[in-house]
Amino acid sequence: MNKENSFDTLSRRSFLKVSAIWAGGAWIVGVPSLSANPHRVLTESEAEIMDALADAIIPPGEYAGGKDAWVTRFIDQQIGRYGYLQHDREMYQTCLPAINNDCRNEFGDVFTRLDKENQAEFLKAVEAGQYNPQAAERGWGDFTPSAFFNTMCNQCMMGFYGSPIHGGNRDYVSYRMLSLY
Repeated sequence: MNKENSFDTLSRRSFLKVSAIWAGGAWIVGVPSLSANPHRVLTESEAEIMDALADAIIPPGEYAGGKDAWVTRFIDQQIGRYGYLQHDREMYQTCLPAINNDCRNEFGDVFTRLDKENQAEFLKAVEAGQYNPQAAERGWGDFTPSAFFNTMCNQCMMGFYGSPIHGGNRDYVSYRMLSLY
């Protein structure tokens, strides 16, 4: 065996140089698999809340629900720097944590850990405007819970029924559900 072509001749210094180049390149390119959080805008916690909301709006059944249809991914991409919904970025970053705050006060736990019945009860109250009074003092900022709910529902539908090129509708789930694909 020719020693010049084997890995035995690779010095530690050469190995470290090559490793540094690969790691630096991955950092510059932004390899998603190296990132703990695959989302562009939403934090892991916000994405977890959004996944639960997506499944509450579009429950899984015979076909994938909102979470498995990548509705959160759609919203995350669209509220990003070059997305069509970037004007709603602040709303999501403010309102998703506020949902957890109100659930903690109302039910003693965060939204994602509530059972489906309590999640539905909470969302019905939000939709009806029961959480609108003093919303700013409870962490909703300039947004009203019912307005957020309405916008979020519409955007969940966009992610579920839209073209997969925009980040949602994974594997054309809604197209298959409607026998369009």
